[in-house]
Amino acid sequence: MENFEAIEKIFAAAGAQERQSLSEPEVYRVLELAGLQAPKHVLLAKGADAAAASAEAAALLAGDKAVLKVVSSGTLHKTESGGVKTVNKEPAALEEALKAMALKFPEAESLMIAEFLPHSAFALGEELLLGARSDDAFGPVITLGPGGTNAEELIKSLRPGLTPSVMPVDLAFNARVWERFLAKSWVWKYVSGTVRGGRRLVQDGEIAKWLEGFSHLLKHFRDGGHSDWAIEEFEINPLAACKGRLTALDGVLRFRPALRTAPRSKPSKNGVNGLLHTQSVAVVGVSEKKMNMARIILGNIIKAGFPKERTYIIKEGVAGIDGVKCFPAPSSLPEKIDMYVVAVPSPEVPRVLAEAGDSGKVNGVVLISGGMGEKAGSETAGKNVVEAIARAREKNPDFALSGGNSLGIVLNEAKINTLFIPGYKLAHPLGVNPYNARTAFVSQSGAFVISTISKMPWLKPAYSVTVGNQQDVTVPDYVERLADEDGLKVILVYMEGFKPGDGLALARVIEKARSRGKQVILYKAGRTAAGQKAVMGHTASIAGDYLVTRLIMENAGALVAETFDDFNDLVLMACYFADLEIKNGNTFFMSNAGFEAAGMADGVAGLVTAGMSDSLAASMAKTLKEFRLDSIVDAKNPLDITPMAGDEAIGGILKTALASEEFSGALVSMVPLTPAMNTLPKGEAWPDDLEKSFLKSAAAAAREEGKPLILCVAAGAIYEPYCAYAAELGLPVFRSSDRAIMIYRKYFEYVTG
Repeated sequence: MENFEAIEKIFAAAGAQERQSLSEPEVYRVLELAGLQAPKHVLLAKGADAAAASAEAAALLAGDKAVLKVVSSGTLHKTESGGVKTVNKEPAALEEALKAMALKFPEAESLMIAEFLPHSAFALGEELLLGARSDDAFGPVITLGPGGTNAEELIKSLRPGLTPSVMPVDLAFNARVWERFLAKSWVWKYVSGTVRGGRRLVQDGEIAKWLEGFSHLLKHFRDGGHSDWAIEEFEINPLAACKGRLTALDGVLRFRPALRTAPRSKPSKNGVNGLLHTQSVAVVGVSEKKMNMARIILGNIIKAGFPKERTYIIKEGVAGIDGVKCFPAPSSLPEKIDMYVVAVPSPEVPRVLAEAGDSGKVNGVVLISGGMGEKAGSETAGKNVVEAIARAREKNPDFALSGGNSLGIVLNEAKINTLFIPGYKLAHPLGVNPYNARTAFVSQSGAFVISTISKMPWLKPAYSVTVGNQQDVTVPDYVERLADEDGLKVILVYMEGFKPGDGLALARVIEKARSRGKQVILYKAGRTAAGQKAVMGHTASIAGDYLVTRLIMENAGALVAETFDDFNDLVLMACYFADLEIKNGNTFFMSNAGFEAAGMADGVAGLVTAGMSDSLAASMAKTLKEFRLDSIVDAKNPLDITPMAGDEAIGGILKTALASEEFSGALVSMVPLTPAMNTLPKGEAWPDDLEKSFLKSAAAAAREEGKPLILCVAAGAIYEPYCAYAAELGLPVFRSSDRAIMIYRKYFEYVTG
């Protein structure tokens, strides 16, 4: 506490000078007070005696060299501008160098003579970057990566996967967390000497001291913390490994007055549960004369099969619409409402919400109406909604609002469909796909949900929730409730922006979901530099907002998709395979085309392998011989079974492969143009019959063995019925084998940790 008070005084003194950053000597003092290693140094104030400072430095500093640095708020990149120089430590040489630097930088506040710490700037691991910054979504975040003047360019040149390690300090609650953090840091492998031919530069305890020290500083000097000041960005670059120690050789610390904003008032568990397990629903805004948005929603609720006797309309002067009773106000409803769907013009929203809150008969609101703060000029409307929510909670603590700008919610098991999309525009995600794991889809964007479902009509989530602009219930609030849901296997999440602290909240609930055996597929929008906050310094460039989000969510247990296509294909894998136990990565690959077999072989990498024992090859050879293919085909993996193979031969080989303990699953890519296969619907103009295809028996064999079977159809639109037939049998279908292997490999590596 005493040291925190001393650091507080450093911030206060700099703040009194209207500065928002500390000088390098001030950064070193903060580090020393935090128990962290900074170089010994002597300061030469402007106009002070250079000879005296040189003599003092020569006596204080070890070694025969010293480092001269300019201390100037106007010089951001000291090395590039010549503001850093290594010189002989002899007093005369120091004095001469000091005078030359003073002439070059007349605007400098002071000059510094620091000890020279011998290390290599070019050997990986000898210079690190330890950075931290304040983040609205995650709170203070620490980053560890390679350091030096070229740190940013080095990171950009690395292959995917070699990224800095990132950790929100609020998730770093014990030593084991830091151990996992370091285990995932590729650059730390060079420091710890665990790479081939490497040597240990410092002990793990040395970096742990720095991580803990940074963590304590960031937890204290933060928004809502114990100080009047918050650290905005703190970067040590380089943090040099020298003589078994880590020492800061440069530092930047930006700060600002701490914010005292109150934490978000979260909706109650009961309020959110009511929106997910609805037993009563009311709709506001239904027109009895035209098919407006609310009337479409009412029709979709009725068609979904929700009981009319527990469906209500709020409308004065009308007895009923489409067989559903109308009531003049929420206060006159016969029961408390779990889902109160509001689809009225935006100017009417505050009144409608006030009536709902005052009635005490509304638990959950789905606000379809837009223009509630998500666009310029609607801030007042958004504020009115927030105030209405607060007033409603005073009367009913379980009052919760989902939206505004929500596209609706579909609850398959409750038979609720409040999407405002008419049925002729979309095959709504109603019913159950017997081949899919039980799934929930929570998206900030409603359009993302309906676009995904339109492209993948087989997807029938138990819950499809479009959250809108998160004025009350947020995406993490829903995921938190779904993480506790028994029997739910997959949670699909689309995020655009976080409310303050919600990034951390989502990471925590993803970790909980994974601990309960659930798979979480996440797409996070805002990946470009234009979508990231503009913060100067290497830390922000190396660990921008999207990268921070991706790394934190992956560490929490999410499978993060980089593109929309990746998301859709990973959803395909998870929904079809989440109920299976995939024991190993050894997979059987088969095609009837040489280019496909070669492409499969090229795609085998990572944990996905393509091995096969001699005994299994001999067993497959018998099947090949049975169908007179042994003279042109050898049993191997990947197997090119040639266009001569018919459905029976393909099915026989697949059955043998799936029954073997050697294979965890199979990927079969049959170019469907061969006349030997049945790949078109039965018709008068050709002999094909899909019922005679190998697909039915292969799908049954895969289900019996509890193994994934993936089909690839590398052909044109004429074979869409073939793809649809396979999908009806519960087979995930791809249109190129290399894409299928890449996605399967990513999915397999996710489920195996």
